[in-house]
Amino acid sequence: MFIFSFLLSSQLGKHFFFPFSYLSGIRIDYLAPTVYLTDILSLVFVIYLLLRCVIPANGGHKSPNGEIQTIIFQFKKGNLRLDPLLRGDDKKINWSYFYFVLIILLIINYLLALSKPLWFYNAFKIVQWISLFYFFIQRAKNKSILSAVLFGLVSGGAVQLILSLLQLADRHSIGGIWYYLGERSFSIFSPGIAKAYFLGHEFLRPYGTFSHPNSLAGFYVLIYAFFLTQKRITNSGYKTLALTLFSFLILVSFSRTAIGVYVVINLLYFLRTAFTCRLCILAKFATSLLLIFFALNISGDLNSLQKRNDFAQKSLAIIATKPFSGVGLGSYLIAQHAYPQKYSTFFEQPVHNIFLLTGAQFGIPLSILLVTLIIRIIRVKIKQVSFFIPLLVVILTGSMDHYWLTLQQNVLLSAVIFGMIHSYEAKTS
Repeated sequence: MFIFSFLLSSQLGKHFFFPFSYLSGIRIDYLAPTVYLTDILSLVFVIYLLLRCVIPANGGHKSPNGEIQTIIFQFKKGNLRLDPLLRGDDKKINWSYFYFVLIILLIINYLLALSKPLWFYNAFKIVQWISLFYFFIQRAKNKSILSAVLFGLVSGGAVQLILSLLQLADRHSIGGIWYYLGERSFSIFSPGIAKAYFLGHEFLRPYGTFSHPNSLAGFYVLIYAFFLTQKRITNSGYKTLALTLFSFLILVSFSRTAIGVYVVINLLYFLRTAFTCRLCILAKFATSLLLIFFALNISGDLNSLQKRNDFAQKSLAIIATKPFSGVGLGSYLIAQHAYPQKYSTFFEQPVHNIFLLTGAQFGIPLSILLVTLIIRIIRVKIKQVSFFIPLLVVILTGSMDHYWLTLQQNVLLSAVIFGMIHSYEAKTS
């Protein structure tokens, strides 16, 4: 558990480039199936989940830890409601028909996908996410396992901070042993490299072992939110050290979105103490103002907003073209490539909005059903601060970037974090 959580921030892997991985003769990483080191490690968890929860071990009766097993037996009986998994009952909706329509729309999405190999690859990644999510729901109830995961995240954060500071000081990648953690080769003079300007000085935005500083920032904002709100972390010194570490990583990323979200979640969390410790809340507001000043004085790519707006317009055009079926899971960049590129030096990237990206790939009807299903699953948990604030992090950062759906480190982290949150049956706050 420690090794897996420690390596969650690594992007070490092997890309496989097929004919569908090229656009106008240029290799596109997003279109290349990739086997990451964390994929191999997560496979162990998936096998464990299959052996423990799915494969019948008692003649078809419910086992103590067999939620998925129970679902399979209900499926065989013709009951598709998945109540043991989703919990709760809504008499206003016939969930059997709901899941039937969901499956039919998924089949249509596959049949009309622009790239069927990419559809299968991305479908596998969804299955991987779900498997990890339920694995951590089961195993994170164990205090020793939870402690190992948390220590792995903190240790990985310490390594990322060291590497980020070295990159910030040297203005280029460090190489050597860092390559085996997934660091890519770059310098401040590399085409398209992320730079920041603060008070007249130019900086290389540290990448760590991530593909972009924004991905690094989003990764650690989510971990920060988890540590901030988790009541199971009872060692105040350890918690303070971890929160300080993650705060530094967010700041050195120079990500204005991440810093803004960091301020928002801190204010939301600490506003609850406003009536018991007014001095504390004043200190939080003062710190927030300093961070806002810092974020407002960071400048980077002058065309950043125009590029994001261009991506958004293209995604809306794609949705308007295929509103019912979508372009197919994993095929978004293929569809986007049909539209003219305004910025020749800007490589193809997905739209920087997870909601538009989902709508373009799945189509409007399937996207609505998926959102309905997610709301049904989280409707009880969302009342808890420990769930609401991490979810808010994903929603806010996901409104400005795509990494929660497209980049390995962020995708797997979200499965781990929300799995651990769901493993804790806390009282609503």
